[in-house]
Amino acid sequence: MKTKFWIICLSVFFVSCLRNMHDIYTGGEEEDDEKINKDDFFDFTTVRNSQLIIDYGMKVQTAFYLYDEYPMELVGNTWEFKDINPIYAASTDMNGRFFSKVSLPAYLKKVWLVTDNVLVVSPVELEFLSDGLTFNYVDYKAQLSANGHSRAVMGGVSYPDGYDVLGNWNENGVPDYLLPEKLDIPGAFLERCSNLSRSIVVDNRNLLERFPELRTSGSNDMVITKSTGLVATYFDFSSTAWEDMVAYYTYKEGESVDIATIKKTILIPRSSRNAPKSLVGEQIKLKYWNKEQSKYEDEFPQGTHIGWILLGMGFGKEKGVFPRYSNPAYNDNKEQRSVLLSDPELDNCFFMAMEDNVDMRFNDVQFAIMASASSSVEPTPNIPDEVNKGEISYVVKGSLAYEDNWPDKNDYDMNDVVIYYSSTVVKDKSSNALVRTTTTFTPMNDGATYTNGFGFQLDYVGKEHIDLVQVSQEGNVIGKNFEPGIEKPVLILFSDIKPVLKKPVTVVIGFKKYDKVSDMDAYPPYNSFIFVNKRSHEVHLSGYKPTSVADESLRGTGSDLSQDSNGIPMYYIAEDNMPFAINISNSEFRWPSEKVSITTYYPEFKQWRDSFGADYKDWYLHPKE
Repeated sequence: MKTKFWIICLSVFFVSCLRNMHDIYTGGEEEDDEKINKDDFFDFTTVRNSQLIIDYGMKVQTAFYLYDEYPMELVGNTWEFKDINPIYAASTDMNGRFFSKVSLPAYLKKVWLVTDNVLVVSPVELEFLSDGLTFNYVDYKAQLSANGHSRAVMGGVSYPDGYDVLGNWNENGVPDYLLPEKLDIPGAFLERCSNLSRSIVVDNRNLLERFPELRTSGSNDMVITKSTGLVATYFDFSSTAWEDMVAYYTYKEGESVDIATIKKTILIPRSSRNAPKSLVGEQIKLKYWNKEQSKYEDEFPQGTHIGWILLGMGFGKEKGVFPRYSNPAYNDNKEQRSVLLSDPELDNCFFMAMEDNVDMRFNDVQFAIMASASSSVEPTPNIPDEVNKGEISYVVKGSLAYEDNWPDKNDYDMNDVVIYYSSTVVKDKSSNALVRTTTTFTPMNDGATYTNGFGFQLDYVGKEHIDLVQVSQEGNVIGKNFEPGIEKPVLILFSDIKPVLKKPVTVVIGFKKYDKVSDMDAYPPYNSFIFVNKRSHEVHLSGYKPTSVADESLRGTGSDLSQDSNGIPMYYIAEDNMPFAINISNSEFRWPSEKVSITTYYPEFKQWRDSFGADYKDWYLHPKE
């Protein structure tokens, strides 16, 4: 959110609560005879502008999302994303870095970071520090690896009968044959894999029904057309709760295959949501079994076919596993259980997705395969071009509560006008520029005898940057223009709350593509206000300026404090250190009964106010029962 006309510095949070409130509001002086300046006033905000620093340590642009709760849940044997929205989303630059101020609910102590990048572990829990949120993926991976090191004890960890191995692995399934020097994965290939992988995880539909072109009439085996080496890369977004393994076998064109006796080699000892996160992004070199010489070799010769096997619940078991083959002929009901997909532009990069149970989403095991030689693998179906991959979005929601007696002293029950809002903020994935906001305002309570209207102003975006305005209610478009005669963009949603109570009003604002408007410049709920009995009698959130049509003669009358001790203008603060309106972030406000002060109904409100927001940030989650 843009810094308001007066702000609170963190450095004064802890000393402000010690100051005499009467002195602050009457221009009195402290013992050191220093004047109280306007930064000492509290704006009653329930959001905080936090510094967010992310560095993924890889030269690829990465979209990421912040959630206010752990975003995944176990459904059957599959980890799925909950039906919740992120509270923030953005993309890094092309070097995998992001640095910006972001607005988040002030009461949050931690968030969960999720990324589209299949080479990055997610979700990751981040705690708020004094200077905000910081995440360095290289340091995070190093910590994971340090915590996961242990002696290779494959002999103590069972694996299915009839399989060979490339080396040992520890009790957590971490192989000792990981490549010490990783190969770079092309950014374009990684982005395509990430788009599809995230789509597979968040979409509950059958993958082959979504993309019929991925159905194959034959096998999904890999065919080598020119001698090449092969490297597999662990991806994140494996969603299975089963303890799966991945194996492979080779054969020549026309060769008869006895799947029960052919030599099969375990490639990935453990693929599971429960597997060590340190494995994400690690690589394994596949080995070709030369049966004539009875040894493994680094390159797969021309004409080799590679079949794949997912061993459902195979890790730690000798028997009782569920094999799923890339060749449907070997599966029950001859079902297709894997898709091997080509990159449409890079002929040596492939994406493998495998299904271990019944939902057929192919989100259980996913990994990349890269060939060392170009044009060395027979093309397979292309990675689908995902819809809306160029946009990212998040949701800002909360409540607005107003007292309509301004500028006179009121009862502070904060129930004269209560409006819930929910806004979907859509950004361009590549530039982080704002594309559009779709905000629904729902009038929830009218506790006033006055006639109260409602609207908002965009303080930091000019009309010249906006190419779409649409206001609708009950499926009908009721407005397409800003209020005339005002320089800044102002929308009036209703002039009387009574007939529209409980009837949502939806506002869509589109922003010009090349103007690169920041989402922080048009952050919901914007500069929202009510107007009482007449259009010029506006009541805004504390610290927000009125529109140009407001009656300025009302300011400084009644209980309104129009300026601080230095004569600097103040906005919508009462002399008794109370607001006339408040934005309740990320929550549906339970308003007090008539004539019951908010300080009575919410016992922690006063302590929150007196600490200038440093304490009891979640006061509105704890009403007096």
